[in-house]
Amino acid sequence: MTDPILDNHVARAQRFLAMQRERSLFFSNDGIFGDPAWELLLEIYIATEKQECISRDELFAELSTTPAIASRWISVFFDRQYVTDCEGQGADNIRMTDNARQACVAYLDSVMNL
Repeated sequence: MTDPILDNHVARAQRFLAMQRERSLFFSNDGIFGDPAWELLLEIYIATEKQECISRDELFAELSTTPAIASRWISVFFDRQYVTDCEGQGADNIRMTDNARQACVAYLDSVMNL
């Protein structure tokens, strides 16, 4: 059984990512309109809500930024306790912490009707 509210949050996060990626079709993808931290956080949120850990390689393949920039943001996310390693899956697999997940849900709730 699926949770319609959770499905709406994941759909909203996916829509944000799609809009950001669509923008690059109209403006050069030179980074001035990019938001790699937000894009990265949304990808991790979506994977976490789907009960999955995501590997750094999977993240890097999805992002419109370089692996070096994404790695720096992941380090920041660890420092701020937004992400954690997935137990038993190696250091390259991460998921969102419960506090960061709750913050994403609260944000997605706040913009749900925009």
